[in-house]
Amino acid sequence: MMLAVIATAAVIARHSNFYRRELAESGNRELALDGLRGLAALMVAAHHAALSITWLETGLWGDARSPVLQLFAPAGVIIFFMLTGYLFWGKARAKSGKMPAWKLWRGRLYRIAPLYLFSLLLVLLVAVVQTGGHWLALENWKPLLRLLALGALKWHDIGPVNLGEYNAGVVWTLWYEWGFYLILPFIAWLATGRKIFGVALLAYALTLAGLWFNLNLQPGLFFILGMLCPLLLKNQSLRSQLQRPAAAALALAATVSLAWLFRGYLITKVPALTVAGALFPVFFMAAAGNTFFGCLTHPAIRCLGAMSFSLYLLHGIVFRLVFRLLKTAGLTDLPPFEYWLIVIAAAIATTGLCAATYRWIEFPFLSSSHKTRANA
Repeated sequence: MMLAVIATAAVIARHSNFYRRELAESGNRELALDGLRGLAALMVAAHHAALSITWLETGLWGDARSPVLQLFAPAGVIIFFMLTGYLFWGKARAKSGKMPAWKLWRGRLYRIAPLYLFSLLLVLLVAVVQTGGHWLALENWKPLLRLLALGALKWHDIGPVNLGEYNAGVVWTLWYEWGFYLILPFIAWLATGRKIFGVALLAYALTLAGLWFNLNLQPGLFFILGMLCPLLLKNQSLRSQLQRPAAAALALAATVSLAWLFRGYLITKVPALTVAGALFPVFFMAAAGNTFFGCLTHPAIRCLGAMSFSLYLLHGIVFRLVFRLLKTAGLTDLPPFEYWLIVIAAAIATTGLCAATYRWIEFPFLSSSHKTRANA
C-alpha cells in the first residue's frame, strides 16, 4: 500500500504542472523535513488501513495484527509533534524570543481551518448517509457546536453517533497542536539562550509524575524533543557533518537498536516515550538536513509532504466508506491478499483526492497567508 501511494505521488509530481512548480520552489523550506512529514502521514494511513481490515473481519478496532504496523500511527503522530516543536521553536529563536500572538494564530487559522472544515463536511455527509441523520437535532447543539472549533475542542458523541469512527479519530492530535500554538507566544522568551534544557528537564519530571497519577502528559514531551533541536543544531559545522550518508546510517542503526532495546514497551500500552526515544536519532538527522540517501528529498516523498495534512485528515474517511460498503455487501471473509488489493485501490484514490484538496483548498489559503505576512 505504501509503495502504491508513493508511486501515485511520483506520477503526480512528474505530470502535474502545479506540483512541479511547487517542488521546484524550495525557498527557505527544510526539504528533508518536508519529506519526513509525508512519510509520517503515510505511516498513519497504513496503520489505519490495517485496523480497517481487522474491523471488517471482527468488528473490533485497534489491532493492526502486525507489531510494526501497530506502531506506525503513534510513530507518525510523534514525528508530527516533534516537527511542530522544532519549526516553531526555531522561529522563536530566530526572532529573539518574540512571537506575536495574533500573527501566529492567524497563520495557523489559514493553515488548519479550510481543510478541517472540508473534512468535517465529508464526515458529516458519510455519517448522515449511513445513519439517517436523526442525530442532527437541536437537542445535540452542544457537541455539534464543538465540531466548529477546528479541533481545539475534543469531539464528543452526538447522540448515539461517534463521528470519530468516520475518520479514524485523527482529529484528537489537533487539540494538542492548538494547545501548543496558544501557549507559544507566552513562552517564546524561553527560546533564547539555553533555557530549553531547563524546560525539558521540568517537563520530563512532570511527565513522570503524571504517570504516577495516571495523567498522560507525554505529548508535551514530543514537542519539546523537537524544540531541543534548534539549539543542538545551531553550529553550522555540526549540521554539515550530520548531513553525511554515514550519519544517516548511524541514525538508522541507532533507531533500530533502540527499538530492539525497548521492544518490551513498544508493542504494549506502556509509555510512548520509548517510541519517541527510538525515533529521535532519525528526526535529529533530518532536522540537520540529512536526506537519508536522497529518500526524503525525492519528488514523490516531497509531494506527499506537501499534501500530508490532507492525507492525514482524509484517509480515514475514505477507508471508512470503502470498508463499510464491503461490510454492507457481506464481504467480510475475503482472503487477506484481496483485502490489501482493495486497500491499495482506496489508497491510490485517496492520494489523488489529497493532491486535489491541497491544490484547491489548502494552497490558496496558504498562499494568501504568506502574502499577508509578507505585507505585514
